[in-house]
Amino acid sequence: MNPQRHNPVAPHTQDTKPRIGFLFNHEQAHQIPHSAPILAALAARNLPVELHAFVSAPGHMAMLERFLPPVLAERVTFTMVEPGRGARVAETLTGSALPLKRIGALMRHRALLARMDILVVPETTSTLLKTHLGLTDTKLVYTQHGAGDRAVGFKKVIRHFDHVLVAGEKIRDRMKAAGIIREGDYSVVGYPKFDAVPLGGRPKLFENDNPTVLYNPHFHPALSSWYRDGLNVLEYFAANPQFNLIFAPHVMLFSRALHASGKPVRLRRSGGVPARYRKCANILIDEGSPRSVDMTYTRAADIYLGDVSSQVYEFIATPRPCLFLNSEQADWHNDPNYSHWHLGKVLDGTDDLTAHLGATEWHDILYRRRQLSAFEATFGTAPFGGAERAATLLAELAGFDAAQSYTPFLNAAE
Repeated sequence: MNPQRHNPVAPHTQDTKPRIGFLFNHEQAHQIPHSAPILAALAARNLPVELHAFVSAPGHMAMLERFLPPVLAERVTFTMVEPGRGARVAETLTGSALPLKRIGALMRHRALLARMDILVVPETTSTLLKTHLGLTDTKLVYTQHGAGDRAVGFKKVIRHFDHVLVAGEKIRDRMKAAGIIREGDYSVVGYPKFDAVPLGGRPKLFENDNPTVLYNPHFHPALSSWYRDGLNVLEYFAANPQFNLIFAPHVMLFSRALHASGKPVRLRRSGGVPARYRKCANILIDEGSPRSVDMTYTRAADIYLGDVSSQVYEFIATPRPCLFLNSEQADWHNDPNYSHWHLGKVLDGTDDLTAHLGATEWHDILYRRRQLSAFEATFGTAPFGGAERAATLLAELAGFDAAQSYTPFLNAAE
């Protein structure tokens, strides 16, 4: 799978190295695993480029260190791009309903970011650099941060990127149908996150061999199962110790007290996890550690229980039973935003959990083949090696030919 070429920046010489920046402008670190492997792959090549990593929260550095060994980190300039006090106060006063800290960081560090020839980002707020902050000479490259089905992954704002990296044909085709990518301005590269995670083996997180369920609710107030059924799920596993539960919701769920949405209009309180569930030996609760985003839990679980999180596609890298809670009575059957619900059983509540958890033969009969097909459609026929393909694409965008872009700086075995 060869990356498609895009018009490169102006030719450069040894005296004018191109600058490629990776911007991590989010209060949480869950987006880092989607583009940091590309930074590592680019740093591992013998290219005369300036590599920069811009982080907006102190905790980002610890996550980046998981992807960049010291010999590669030495080739990267790290810079904090925190928002000013005014943006922080404004976001607090509005209950974090708007990403004012992210916008504030872009405004405060606009001149610094404008020095980049190429800026790689995993989120869409950064398109403000193009649409409102005048960065006409910096090429914005979008990596996405997940491969899910929700409409948010196909927003019109994506058309403001100069180049879009997509995991596989399903996402490419939906983006093309929505008119947000153009021929020559996107590349199908696979899933860079897979290159940084050991998919072999199953982490053992409990001192027993009971079936382990991962409950992974989203935070979206109109789509998540947490607000209606979350405590019922926890109560079920507290009363049924023959099953283990990993409760690892989207990292944003408990990061703010209130969650709001516009279409449909919803305002929901995230609440918290009662202390009694934290004392259960068969329940592991993780509200946002690195393990909740590095595929530790999607690898460790036997069964997936969730709603609309894109992590389900990471889970089916190894086909296994999936259950989805339709807590908002969605009319989902013909809705592309719920395509993943065809990969398992959809439940209207938690009353029948025992029947579905105790005997999972239905998975092989009904859903295993569907999951294999969905995985290939989502991540392509070559889901691994995405970080290398993306690094090659960035090198070519910076003006290097294909032969140069593949020259290794560091042997991967070292």
